[in-house]
Amino acid sequence: MTMNNQKKNILKVASQLFYEQGYKKTYLDQIAEICEITKPLISYYFKSKSSLGRSVGDAFLFDLKNTVALKLYNNYFKGRRTDLQVGTAVEIRLYHLMFLSDPKAMQFIRELADDKYEDMFSTEGNVLYKMHQRRYHLDFDEKIDELAMIANAARSSSFSLMWAFDRGEFKCTRDDCLDYIIRLNFMLMHINSQRIDEIIAESKTVLETVPFSFKPYFQID
Repeated sequence: MTMNNQKKNILKVASQLFYEQGYKKTYLDQIAEICEITKPLISYYFKSKSSLGRSVGDAFLFDLKNTVALKLYNNYFKGRRTDLQVGTAVEIRLYHLMFLSDPKAMQFIRELADDKYEDMFSTEGNVLYKMHQRRYHLDFDEKIDELAMIANAARSSSFSLMWAFDRGEFKCTRDDCLDYIIRLNFMLMHINSQRIDEIIAESKTVLETVPFSFKPYFQID
């Protein structure tokens, strides 16, 4: 088996075990045994258990972005230039909805955060904000690296809101909570309120038009 295939197999097995058993009850020894490799080889590819956990989350996020982009292009925008803001709003809603609608997925992300909070965030967040900055000429202060600050603030606050809702701390519907998470992300990008309302409204129209569904092991169709 090639190194690339080994890494993919580790990620696949880890995704299944993290989902079925939870992050805490899954051990690198188990993953190594199923993959028929040595435990140090997992550390070679992923450095640590928490790093492997982040890679599982990153793989779902990568799949989500590709699935959303393709479906919106083919079934909603239909050849027209894709509205990046609307597409991002759809991604944000679906990403957090997956955790809020699947207790096993929620258990995984909570336990990963408890183990090593900084390893639960995708390293691709800054890339997304750079795309928005280029497309919409957003006014970020480069002297203080505001783009990186916004990306980190958006990630941490979005998860905090999701977890608080899951604990029953808010008197709102799940849809209201998801709306607010989306709104917050765009507020941090200095988008005006009227435009945010339009983005949220159209993202809901997209989801009424284009079907998406979640599957076990952090997958989306």
